[in-house]
Amino acid sequence: MSLSFGLGSDAKILKASEYAAIFKGGEFAKGKYWQVVAESNGSKPRLGLAISKKFCRLAVDRNRLKRIARETFRLQKQNLNNLDFVVLTKHQGHVKNSVLAADLADLFNKMAQN
Repeated sequence: MSLSFGLGSDAKILKASEYAAIFKGGEFAKGKYWQVVAESNGSKPRLGLAISKKFCRLAVDRNRLKRIARETFRLQKQNLNNLDFVVLTKHQGHVKNSVLAADLADLFNKMAQN
């Protein structure tokens, strides 16, 4: 038996129809570096990522942002209510990972309080 600390498929939003429903009916919150859309789902918290080429041209940078978003969500998951989150990035320069993670954690907590 091996321990896995990653996100399982039950903690991810995978279908385009689920993304569309969240964008249509969810609440938006904006931070300095991120935007988050959240909607209640009735089960456990899930994460979806929408990191576009428009704001982040290089794949290596997009992948870095995705890793930060996944890890921040994983660490905050126990404090988040039964919400679906879709994380989007805003235009940014080169920023430290810890600053990006703190900004996203604040947005997750803000949405969980509402």
